[in-house]
Amino acid sequence: MSDHIFMAEVVQPVLIKDGGFYLSCRGDGEITTVCGSGLGLFHRDTRYLSRYELRLGGEPCLTLMTSPARGHQSVHELTNLAILQLDGAALDVQSLGLRLERTVDGEASRLTDRLVLRSFTAKPVSFCLTLVIDALFEDLFELRGAKAKKRGATRTVTTSETELAFRYHGADGVTRCLSVTFSRPPTLSRRRGARLAAFDFRLAGQGCETIEITFAIREEAEPASARPPEPKFYDGVHVMSDNAVLDRVVERSLRDLTMLRTGLESNFIAGGMPWFVAPFGRDSILAALQTLVFDPRPAEGVARLFAAYQGRVEDPETWEQPGKIPHELRLGAMARLKEVPHRPSYMSIDATPLFLILIARHAQWTGSLALFEELRPEIDAALEWVSRETSADGYLSYSGETPKGPINQGWKDSTFGVPRKDASAPRAPIALCEVQGYVYLAWTSIAAALRRAGEIKNADRLAKAGAGLRKRFNRDFWMDDEGCYALALEEGGRQVTVITSNAGQVLWSGIASPEKAARTAERMLAPDMDCGWGIRTLSNLEKTYNPLNYHLGCVWPFDNALIVEGLRRYGLDAAAVRIFDALLDAAGCFALGRLPEFYVGFDREPDLFPARCPFAEPMQAWSSGAVPHMLTSLLGLRRGRLGVEFDRPLLPASVSRLSIGGLSIGPQRFDCEIVRGPSGAITAKSRKARAEH
Repeated sequence: MSDHIFMAEVVQPVLIKDGGFYLSCRGDGEITTVCGSGLGLFHRDTRYLSRYELRLGGEPCLTLMTSPARGHQSVHELTNLAILQLDGAALDVQSLGLRLERTVDGEASRLTDRLVLRSFTAKPVSFCLTLVIDALFEDLFELRGAKAKKRGATRTVTTSETELAFRYHGADGVTRCLSVTFSRPPTLSRRRGARLAAFDFRLAGQGCETIEITFAIREEAEPASARPPEPKFYDGVHVMSDNAVLDRVVERSLRDLTMLRTGLESNFIAGGMPWFVAPFGRDSILAALQTLVFDPRPAEGVARLFAAYQGRVEDPETWEQPGKIPHELRLGAMARLKEVPHRPSYMSIDATPLFLILIARHAQWTGSLALFEELRPEIDAALEWVSRETSADGYLSYSGETPKGPINQGWKDSTFGVPRKDASAPRAPIALCEVQGYVYLAWTSIAAALRRAGEIKNADRLAKAGAGLRKRFNRDFWMDDEGCYALALEEGGRQVTVITSNAGQVLWSGIASPEKAARTAERMLAPDMDCGWGIRTLSNLEKTYNPLNYHLGCVWPFDNALIVEGLRRYGLDAAAVRIFDALLDAAGCFALGRLPEFYVGFDREPDLFPARCPFAEPMQAWSSGAVPHMLTSLLGLRRGRLGVEFDRPLLPASVSRLSIGGLSIGPQRFDCEIVRGPSGAITAKSRKARAEH
């Protein structure tokens, strides 16, 4: 994802979410109005709760523990600094306990704070708890640094004995409201435009008291109606092994992907939190692909959503074209007022072939052509777009030219993400190596689905196009002196010769010849690319290498997951296990076992941990899907005639026993058992699951 370079302060927020309703806050539960912090209570790309400051005796709290592990709920254990009591007497530090339990309810569009205050002293104590609350109704793009051209009418704030009501009439015609309800009446006052709610407490020795605060949001003239919630994604799926880290990471991954489920025309997987709770082309599609084996419903929701927003007309401002799949869709005021192009925007070269791959793989895994047939008009339109945009040299490329300069349209979509060897920018048109692989896989996968549907002539036509692309690609992109594929071809068919992880993704698609695949794998595992925590995005021998930069040297989990599947495709099993083990080790070092969007590409050293990049999205869909994806790649899971089968199953080096329960193929569920015997041989079997799944 782009736009990571802007952030006013570096935070690793606490994130909780339910449906399209989510909260991002600090570890002490507070929310600041700092632009770029990404903190607040959000719905439809609008920040409703902009400020939340909690004080005991006028002082901030000390944080003892914070956990958002439950997904829709966070728990914050806090205590006091040295403060003055209501009668002026001193109260020592850590005399009080404050437990803040936060729960979001997406269906009700409500956040509930339950505050439990305890005295840890033998004598009675008295103190004041205050909350500073404000709602500015900022558009998400304002928080990321964009300037809104229009703002709505001045907001109003009304009060009653137990309620604050903020109301804002947006320039887009939508009235947005936030009501704050207190379980006991506070003393309300103003503080620099915000509202202050004060509560006096008098607790007996070891006493305890609880209050609740409810934040409810409402949109009048809401731009779209949310669909009723469906059962949770990955419901009934469980993974257990003799490696506790693996179990924790996979459970966290599936929980986070369920948490990122969001409703629009259909239930889909949002790109990430806190900035990308929205349909995001390649991210949402790849996350659904990564976990198709665990649950096909996310793939169905994602495919239907992007089919609904598929391009219909030519629009140079949003880059919409007939048949093209969207890049990003936003629902806030700035998008509705056309102040940003994300309504949706179509500025990606890869979302369309990935859309085709998703539908074809869904048909392959489920054994059903129902989704394929349902979306057949959109499939044909996407295929036509790919053919129409393929240049005279036979490659899908992009110009990248805009009035503000070039924009890269692959997954490395920063302005600097596609550099030449001398660090200069290549000249358009640019044909990325991995994108040609996506096109090859899309054509050959759709050809297989067409053949099953009895459309032999159309299937043969696509298969022939894929074969021709594969032959050209291995001729034009190969760098024999480097033993690797070029990052791209630029104007005139010249190779962009930097060594990048994009070349590793080529293996995922199957477009590489076997001999070239083996050499590319060897190049990916060389020390300048493999940092020990995974494959870097860029070789540390290149001029533009920066281990802190997300496209020029960091490690991306999703990128490595695609490489692992590619290695398995070509029988390069030891390399696949090596990368899996590195990513699993890294995941075990991050809080909750949650892999971030990317992390720093420093070389691995004994007794040190992988470094978190401060600008990485703390929760991102295709990072959440990375370990489950790699695990199914190692196991070689596939749909067989009688159910789940295994193709040359492998286990991570640290695992000897593994079970997966509740895998779905159509209406049937299957349980799998994989064991490494004393000789090292791996046996795998599956059986129909019991009815309780």
